[in-house]
Amino acid sequence: MGRQLRRAVLLAAFLLVTACQGDKGSAAPEKGACDTVLGEDVESAVRRVAGVPDSVEITRYGHPEDSADELIANVDAGTPDEAKRLDFCRFYRESVEAVPSVEVSFSVVREVPASRGADALGKRYRMAKGAVAATRLGVLYFECFSKELSRGDGAKVLVRGQSRTNDEVAESDAAAYQDNLRIVHASSRAFAELLGCEANAGIPATFSMPPEV
Repeated sequence: MGRQLRRAVLLAAFLLVTACQGDKGSAAPEKGACDTVLGEDVESAVRRVAGVPDSVEITRYGHPEDSADELIANVDAGTPDEAKRLDFCRFYRESVEAVPSVEVSFSVVREVPASRGADALGKRYRMAKGAVAATRLGVLYFECFSKELSRGDGAKVLVRGQSRTNDEVAESDAAAYQDNLRIVHASSRAFAELLGCEANAGIPATFSMPPEV
């Protein structure tokens, strides 16, 4: 399936769900395209981990397609910067003028760090090329081979997805670990789809808490 067709399918699925839900009254605030690629299960996980009650609207902002395009362009130019995180989706309590309660980003990395590396503060889990979870952090590494890379010749890259909670964590450590991984799992599946990764980059289709390493 071509990249443009994959995007069209994602957008059509979102519009169908929106139409089935019907008119809920006043128009929602302008939102970014991450509304079209992440489901309500992700927003529920955001509410739990960040303590956002159902009475408070969550505004999502982000442009996953632009981030995927930028990653592909950086790889094609031979200039992927490990320190640069590409915004994927940010979840705000009502207004985008505040600090996001939860934010998801991606970057290209050379390797999965050893247990004493950058992710040493979290517990490590078996998912894709490796996962890490802490009370405010969910990380997933996945290896993506895509024909979209190297100007259509195809190439393999290692990608690091990260979900970070900026608000005070509102649930137990164990529950926060699970919700942080749930958020980064769904986001990584969507990002891998936008990148055109073969075999979904080895990311499971559905989330279940992976075993610890």
